[in-house]
Amino acid sequence: MKFTYTLILVIFAVLNLSAQGNRFIYEYQFRIDSTKTDSLKKEFVNLDIFPTKSYFYGQARFAEDSINNASIIEQRKSTPNSISTSSYTEEWNIQYYIEKFYPDFKINWFTNIEQTHMIVEEKPVIKWNIFPETKKIENYNCQKATTKFGGRTWEAWFSKDLPFPDGPYKFYGLPGLIVKLEDKTKSHQFLLKGNKKLMPENHSWDYITALQKEAKNEFEEVKVSPAQYKKLFMSYKNDPAKDIKLDLANPNNSMTVNTGDGKKLTNNAEIIKYFEESLARKYKLENNQLELNLHRK
Repeated sequence: MKFTYTLILVIFAVLNLSAQGNRFIYEYQFRIDSTKTDSLKKEFVNLDIFPTKSYFYGQARFAEDSINNASIIEQRKSTPNSISTSSYTEEWNIQYYIEKFYPDFKINWFTNIEQTHMIVEEKPVIKWNIFPETKKIENYNCQKATTKFGGRTWEAWFSKDLPFPDGPYKFYGLPGLIVKLEDKTKSHQFLLKGNKKLMPENHSWDYITALQKEAKNEFEEVKVSPAQYKKLFMSYKNDPAKDIKLDLANPNNSMTVNTGDGKKLTNNAEIIKYFEESLARKYKLENNQLELNLHRK
């Protein structure tokens, strides 16, 4: 079943009435290791919708980046030659953020593979099959739709009560906001848990970008296509410690590594071996990414 562009234009007319934006909060459950069927992790993510774009990002990383960049700004004022930051990455898993532009839904996916930071520029074509089946989810009147994306089959429930043709992650294009979304294996599930109008004091990801510039803490990001991203991912999967090797190949660089079992490594060969083994385990365990087609041969 298809819907017309007239409907999309009407939706964007409604969207522009809310110039300050709307925040939709999703509970995201996902299984990192496909072999552990009972190992779903949970994280809350925001979809902030504005008249010309939207941002999708993890709440925990947003909070940490806000604190770290604000701290760097203050440290540069008082001790410009001595900067320290803290990281609690074990508390969040959504390391990327996604920027969608309206009305053509061009996407910038800001992500990284080890020490390489990238902007993956794309415009995914998502073809939906819309069904007459309806039900109530989280107090919204919802309708069923399905699609294939990222090497997975997805079932979505959207609500025309929320007139936004957007959704979590890179999904878009339905005549209403996606309230619930899950893949066929149920290893990636999004459920809308709340929403609110955004006020000027409710920061979105453009706030992080501004902080990074002020703190002079911007990453050098490389613009790549999805195909280039996949090629780079596979190269890291085959040689996960290559960044460490490059760093230690410079005679001016030295490194000390404290391992989880209390050992302190200073020998370059031992450090390289440690990272080769630990990162190889990481790539083996993190085998169930949302977009399978970008992370497998």
